[in-house]
This record gives sequence, structure tokens and C-alpha cells, in this order.
Amino acid sequence: MNQSTKWIVGVIVVVAVVAVGYFVSKGPSEPVSTEPIKIGFIGPLTGDAATYGVDEKNATALAVEEINNAGGIKGRSLEVIYEDGKCSGKDAATAAQKLINIDGVKIILGGACSGETLSIAPIAEQNKIIIFSAFSSSPDITKAGDYIFRNSPSDLDVAKGYAQFIVSRGGYKNIAIISENTDYAGGVKKVFNEEIARLGGKIVADEVFKQEERDFRTNIAIIKSSNADAIFINPQSGVTGGLALKQIKELGVTTPVFSVFTFGGKDALEAAGSATEGLIYFDIIGLATGKGKAFADKFTSRFGKIGGNDYDTGARYDSVYIITDALKKCAENTECIKNYLYGMDWYDGTIGRYKFDSNGDVLGIEPLTPKIIKDGKAELYK
Repeated sequence: MNQSTKWIVGVIVVVAVVAVGYFVSKGPSEPVSTEPIKIGFIGPLTGDAATYGVDEKNATALAVEEINNAGGIKGRSLEVIYEDGKCSGKDAATAAQKLINIDGVKIILGGACSGETLSIAPIAEQNKIIIFSAFSSSPDITKAGDYIFRNSPSDLDVAKGYAQFIVSRGGYKNIAIISENTDYAGGVKKVFNEEIARLGGKIVADEVFKQEERDFRTNIAIIKSSNADAIFINPQSGVTGGLALKQIKELGVTTPVFSVFTFGGKDALEAAGSATEGLIYFDIIGLATGKGKAFADKFTSRFGKIGGNDYDTGARYDSVYIITDALKKCAENTECIKNYLYGMDWYDGTIGRYKFDSNGDVLGIEPLTPKIIKDGKAELYK
């Protein structure tokens, strides 16, 4: 073997040794998973608040179908495991434990009711699981944890707006309030009552009823004797709110009545019937234009009219797309997803243009749109 040949052979041997060493040290490449990415859903699918939960479920299903038809998340499909939180903290907590410990999800869409979200938040924090609520508005959620996000405004802003409208714009000073005994309604009541006092008004009757209550006549008798010049109905569900309003009118009370978003849904309107005439209620902006209208048209074509609340349904649809964007960047690394959501730029969704603050609360959403019911139809209050 001449010198030139020896040199060539030596180079080949060295290259081969280096190559073998590289591949041995690198090890086999990790296989790319083709398994579906599972996420959880918790919301009221039965009970008085089921209208909201079912709408959220349908909005989720619509978004997931669109995402999967477009290729999913880097080739992996999105799969949702739905659990019934029943608008109950206890049931929601049980559902969260099942989703985390048995199904192995890293993300939960929910809850819808504030009580659901507040109950699952500590479980999520302990396990570093992302919680994304589209409708829970209790002020306590602001401090519920680093992994908790919502694209629904806090009652801290919304309930203040209720009080300001009634006192400052309506000119009413002596207010009676009747509230459902839930975390959501309790949060509204606390902020509302404090703001009424700050504005120089007075709460002359403060009645509370249980979730399962259907007879409000005792509460209404107390309100009637209080000589209130305005009544604020503060329910969790449309059924209870509608029945309370109906019985107020049946007992001959003519005092002006105000209420919350629940009267934008069919449950409250059906329960109250003609008693809604003249009611002023406060709604979050709906789905009348742009992306919101396009979504509402698709939803209605597929599932029929939105039964609960336009905002809630659109917000849940948005949340699936936001989570999908995070999963494309972070896979199922919840620390990465958390940081992605906190740093997310303004998102153009069905409910408007928004992002999250340092507490995971939504920024950019106008919380109040006053509406009045005339001849059985809601219109903007002017």
C-alpha cells in the first residue's frame, strides 16, 4: 500500500469513528407522537345552568372539528373529554381529579360557573394544570393561581357598572337586591352593595335564595315592604331569575327592575314570560359583527339558536383556538403554555380584541351593554 492509499484509508477510518461516536452519543431520535392531545372540559351540562354549559360544549366541539380538519396540532388531533360540573364546586372538583389523575390532561377548559372554577383552581395549581374559563366572573378568581386564565370580565368591574348605572344614570337611591346563593351571585352582591353605598345609595333589602328555590314570595314580600325605588335581581341561572321576576309582577310590585346577563338567554325569558316587559338588564357585548357574527352563524346552523349567552359561547370558541396556538408552540409543557398566555399579544376573537394581564384576567373587553325588553324583544337602552 503506497503512502497516498494509506492516507486515504486513514481518513476514512477517522471519519467512520467520529460518525459512529456521534450517533452513539446522540442516541436514537425520539419518535414524533401521533397520539391525540387530550384536554378536559368542565361545565354545567345538567341542572338550571346547563344552557350555558351545553352551549360551551357545542362551541368547543365546533372549534375542535375545525382545527382537526385543518391538520390539528402539528399533525396531532385535539380530543376533548367532557365532564359535568353541575355548577357545583364539589362536582367540579371531582371531575378535575378524574381528568388530571385518570385521563392525564394538562389543560382544562372551565369551569363556567364561578363556583366550579374556584373549586378546581387549587387542584390545578398543585398539579400545574392550565385552567381556562370563558364565563367565571367572581373577583376571587383574580388571585386563584398562576395557571388560571379567563376571557370573561371580573365582577369587580361589572358589578360596579350595575350600581353606577342604577344610581347615577337611573337616579335611584333605595335599592332592594335578591340574589342566588352561589359564588358568582355572591361576588356580584358584595361589589354591588359596596358601590351603592359609595355612591350615596342604600340597600334597603338584601334577600338570598337557594339554587333549588322556586317560590320567592317571602323574599318579595320583604322587598315590597322595604319601599325600595329599584329592585336588582341577581341570579346565577336563567330559570331562577325568570321565576323571581315573574313572581314579582304577579304580586303587584311595580317598582323598576334591573338584572344581569341571564335575561339574554332563553331560560330566563321562558320562565318569566310577559313579566320581562320593561326589564333593564346588563349584557356583555354579543356576536353582532365581524368574527362574532361569522361564528354565531356557523353555530346556529349547526346547533340552533344560542340558548344561554352569546358572549360565553363565543369566548369558549375563542379559548380553544388560543389554547391550540399555545400547544403548537409549547406542546403539552404547561409552564411554557402559562408563559405563552401571559405574554400573548392582542387576540382578535369573536368577542373582541383582548389579551391577559398579570393575573390571567382579560384586558380589552367592555363589560356592560344595558338593554331593555320592549314588546318581548331586547334592544339597546338609550
